[in-house]
Amino acid sequence: MYYREFEDDSMGKKILVIDDEESTRELLKLSLEADGYEVRVAEDGYRGLKIFEEFKPEIVLTDIKMPGLDGIEVLQRLKETGEDVEVIVITGHGEMNLAIKALQLEASDFINKPISDMALSVALKRAREKIWMRRKLNEYMRNLEEKLKDAVEEINKRHDFEHKLIETSIDGIIANDRKGNILIFNEGASRIYGYTKEEAIHQLHVTKLYPEGEAKRIKKKIYSDEYGGPGRLVNYETTAVTKDNRLVPILLSATLIYEDGTEVATVGYFKDLSEIKKLQQELVQRERMAAIGEAMSEVAHGVKNILYGMKLGAYMVDKGMNSGNLEKAQKGWSLVKKNIDRISQLSLDMLSYAKKDTKERKNVCLNDVIEEICELVKQRMEKEGITLIENLQEGLPELHLDLESIHACILNLVTNAIEAFPDSKFDRKIEIRTRLVPGEHVCIDVIDNGRGITDEIKKKIFSPLFTTKGAHGTGLGLAIAEKIVKEHGGFIEVKSRLNEGSHFTVFLPINSKQ
Repeated sequence: MYYREFEDDSMGKKILVIDDEESTRELLKLSLEADGYEVRVAEDGYRGLKIFEEFKPEIVLTDIKMPGLDGIEVLQRLKETGEDVEVIVITGHGEMNLAIKALQLEASDFINKPISDMALSVALKRAREKIWMRRKLNEYMRNLEEKLKDAVEEINKRHDFEHKLIETSIDGIIANDRKGNILIFNEGASRIYGYTKEEAIHQLHVTKLYPEGEAKRIKKKIYSDEYGGPGRLVNYETTAVTKDNRLVPILLSATLIYEDGTEVATVGYFKDLSEIKKLQQELVQRERMAAIGEAMSEVAHGVKNILYGMKLGAYMVDKGMNSGNLEKAQKGWSLVKKNIDRISQLSLDMLSYAKKDTKERKNVCLNDVIEEICELVKQRMEKEGITLIENLQEGLPELHLDLESIHACILNLVTNAIEAFPDSKFDRKIEIRTRLVPGEHVCIDVIDNGRGITDEIKKKIFSPLFTTKGAHGTGLGLAIAEKIVKEHGGFIEVKSRLNEGSHFTVFLPINSKQ
C-alpha cells in the first residue's frame, strides 16, 4: 500500500466477536487481547447488535451461520446503522455462496473455520487499511469542503481528487454515452480488460466488452426493476470479454446519468470475481475430497467386517474338515457364502450409486410399476404377517421415466418398510398410495406402522453408507433412491414418529422430460 504503517496505533483496536460457539469466542478473545485489541464478545446476533450500540467497535467478526439472527442479517443491520464499521464474516466449509453474498453486501473480508492466525491477521490488516483510507478520505473531504467556500481553486482540487479516486479505484469504472461510445475507462477497468484508456475511448464500443448480445441484455435490465432499478443495476453477475478474448466473471453495478431530465450516459462499476470463483472451486474440490475420504473410510470398515466373517467361516471349514466334523464344516461354508453375498451386494450398490443417469426413458404408467412391486413382495409380507393396503388413484398421467431405476427406487422403500417392524409388533400394516397433485407432481406414499425413526437418524438416512441395519444393510439403498428421484427432477420427503411408524413420499414432476 502507498500509506505508511498506521500513524494512530489505536485505530481499529476495538473489536466485537459474535459467534454461537463459546470455544471460538473465547479463543478469539484471548488471541486478540494478546495482540493489544480491546474485545467484547456476544453469543448471538441480537446480543451482538446490542453490544455494538454500547461499545461502538470499529471491527466486527461474526459467524455467518448462527441460530436466530445469522451473520448475513447482522451484516445488513450494521450497514443500515450508517456507522463506520468493517465486518469480517467467519465461514465454514460449504458456505461459499453465503461468503460471496456477504462480500456483495460490503463485508470487509471473510475467513474460514478453523481460523488460522495468519488468515485472521491478514483480514484484520485489510479492515484496518479500509478504516485508515476512510478516515483519510473523510478528513480530506472535510478540509476540502471548508476550502470550497472560499475559493474556486478548491473546486479544481476536488475535481482532481475525484478524478484520482476514479482512476486509482481497485474496481473498474466505465462510462459510456447513449450511443455506446466510451467516455471514462479507469485503471481498474484496464486491469480487468487489458485495454489502455486510449484504446478503450478511441477504438472500442461498449458492446465489445461483453459476449455477443450481453450488453443489450444488461441495458434492458437497467431499465427494469429486476436488479434495483429502474435506472439502476445492483450486483449483477455477468462475463467480461478481455482484449485477448478471455472470459472473466464480473459483478456489475450500473446507473443511468441524467441531465435536465434527459438520459446522457451510463456508468458501470466492475468487480473482478476471478479470485472468488477460483477460491469457490478450490473449496468445492476440498469438500469433495473430504467426502471421498469419509466414504472410503466407511467402505473399508464395511469390507473389514465382511472379511472377518469370511475368515471365521473359512476357519470353521478347515477345523471341520480336519476333524471330520462335517456339520461344523457346513456351518462354516454357510457363513462364507453369506458374506460373499454381502460383499457382492455392497459392490452392486456402490456401482448403482456411482452410475450416471442414462436418461433411457419412456412413458410409464406408475400404477403398473406399483402393482408389479406389490406382487413381488406379497409372499414375503404374508409370511411375516404384514397386511398390504394398495390405494392407487386411477387416471394418473403417464410419466417419462427410467423404468428400471424407478422400479428399484420404490422397491427399496417398500423393502425398508417390511424390515421396519420390531418382533413385538403384531398388527403390521403397510400402505402404498399413488395420488396426483394437479399441475405439479405424481406422488407415491409408502406408509408403515413400524418402529419409526428418531429426528437425529432422519437427518442422516439419505447419507451414503449410513445404516441402522448393522450387518444386514449396505447403507446405500436410500441414498440410491434419492439419487434416482433427483435425476428425474423430483424429491423425497420423510415423516416419522418413534414407535408409530414412517411415511415416505416420492414426488415426481408431471411435465418432466429430463
